[in-house]
Amino acid sequence: MRSLFGFFAQKLSGLRFRLLLLLLLVCAPLLALMLHTAGEDRRRAMASWQKRAEEMSQVAQREEQEMVSATHQLLLAIAESSAVHSMNPRRCKKFLVDELGSYPRYSNLAVLKTNGELIASALPLSVSKISPTERFFRQTLQTRGFAAGEFPTRWASDKPTIAFGFPVLDHSTRILGVVFGELDRPWLGRSGFDLSLQLPQGATWTEVDHQGRMLVRYPGKDTRFGDIIPEQSLLLPVLSQASGHVEQSDPKGVPYVYAYKSRPSQLAASSVVSILGIPRQVLFAEADNLLRRNLTWLAIAVGVALMLGWGGSKVLVLRPVKALVRSTARLAAGDLTVRTGLPYSRDELGQLTLAFDQMVQALEQRDLERQRASQKLQVLSHRLVEVQESERRHIARELHDEIGQSLTAAEINLQAALQLPGNPALERRLEQSIKAVEHVLEQVHDLSLSLRPSMLDDLGLEPTLRSYTHRQAELTGIDAEFKSAALENRLDPIIETECFRIAQEALTNVVRHAQARSVRVELSRNDGRLHLTVRDDGIGFNVSALREEAVRGASLGLLSMEERAALAGGGLQFKSVPGQGTEVQAWFPLKWRNTIETEKADE
Repeated sequence: MRSLFGFFAQKLSGLRFRLLLLLLLVCAPLLALMLHTAGEDRRRAMASWQKRAEEMSQVAQREEQEMVSATHQLLLAIAESSAVHSMNPRRCKKFLVDELGSYPRYSNLAVLKTNGELIASALPLSVSKISPTERFFRQTLQTRGFAAGEFPTRWASDKPTIAFGFPVLDHSTRILGVVFGELDRPWLGRSGFDLSLQLPQGATWTEVDHQGRMLVRYPGKDTRFGDIIPEQSLLLPVLSQASGHVEQSDPKGVPYVYAYKSRPSQLAASSVVSILGIPRQVLFAEADNLLRRNLTWLAIAVGVALMLGWGGSKVLVLRPVKALVRSTARLAAGDLTVRTGLPYSRDELGQLTLAFDQMVQALEQRDLERQRASQKLQVLSHRLVEVQESERRHIARELHDEIGQSLTAAEINLQAALQLPGNPALERRLEQSIKAVEHVLEQVHDLSLSLRPSMLDDLGLEPTLRSYTHRQAELTGIDAEFKSAALENRLDPIIETECFRIAQEALTNVVRHAQARSVRVELSRNDGRLHLTVRDDGIGFNVSALREEAVRGASLGLLSMEERAALAGGGLQFKSVPGQGTEVQAWFPLKWRNTIETEKADE
């Protein structure tokens, strides 16, 4: 089995196979042309399908306009009837029942007062009064004309509908009431009798509103008006662009191509999207059949060419190449006397054999020259070593004599300076240096306190925060007050740290920005929480504006305080009005330090 595998591997990697592969590469442009033609056919099919979707969208829009116009005329006729002008509930109801029977497409007809109260309806309503904020009702009163509501309306029936309104005017054009018409399934039934002729087998046509609810679906035996489209993954691309196409599988896993087009609508809150779907296999059937036929003929032609190439390559190519291979193997074994023995013809193989023999002869000559140059190389290597050692000695001498002497002289000068007696000028310099050191120590102390006060680790949050508040008051002159509830135990370390850091940041902001005269810091316990409040009487600020600046990176203090509170499991709130001071409220879970942590802290 291994020998058989090796035989086929050798054949597939041989020169004959490569020649046949070259023949296949010659046929590759034909294959590319066929695939390009098939791609163009598919693009034409896709463009035709997109155009059909746009045409159906235009037809749907035109028929919608006709339906709206018909509803307008119906409500106008009802509004001008004597029964409605009488505003008598019984006469109105009888008239509306008769009209509804003549127009079964409408789910209900009604007459309303100008305040929305029901006068009469052909069928019972689930409410006795229409809200004045309803779109159709409000616009009817405002425009004194025909108006459509928003989809869907569910208060008039148990299924989604669209409401229309028209004003009832007396002879002085005063509004007596509003005629209400409820249209059930307004998008269906417009051109369904033509769709079976316009759509191929397996194709679907769907219209959805901006929320993905189906307004029409063909074919759709089990489709309910107002349901979300089954292909919910279509909604993102379909609702984000005015037109285009999407390729994806339907809920059953069948690859589909969906072409869509957005159009304005009077019956929806925004635009309506027409989606024309077809199985990918059906849309590209003609292009795929043509491609299969062309590929079949190409495969036959390539097969014949491969058979002819297999036989002719042995005589014309393989024999002289094998002779070159044998000579090359002897050359690789170190035999520089080898020659091919083939005639030097003018073709490429003849030139290759001549070049091979010349190469071997040149290699033989160079080998002799190499052997003669090998004592020369040894002498040169010896000389390089000598030069290297000489340079090392020179560098060592420079380090010892020059740099060493300079360092020795500096040492002697320093020792001589130490033997000089004191003088007043030197004492003044020392006093100034001491003052500078004391100032630096003070700054270091302040910096240490700001970075991490040791009191926080030794005594806890309450004494540390009290001391820090009073120190800030002494340094800045602000009237500061600290008040704290009794804390019988040490708090969890992270709560102590984050609570102190928030108070520290808040006090820093008071000093730098608030222009306050007094500040109050308070620790309290309530509802199992520790509450921190920092309140000042400064100039205040706009919280929302400062937060926007912080998000853009202009100020990180606010975000840092919020992150610290969240890190400890708590929260943070700012209350501030320009000119009325600021209050920072932070709260944390009241967690106590456990025994092991207390012992470690004491140690």
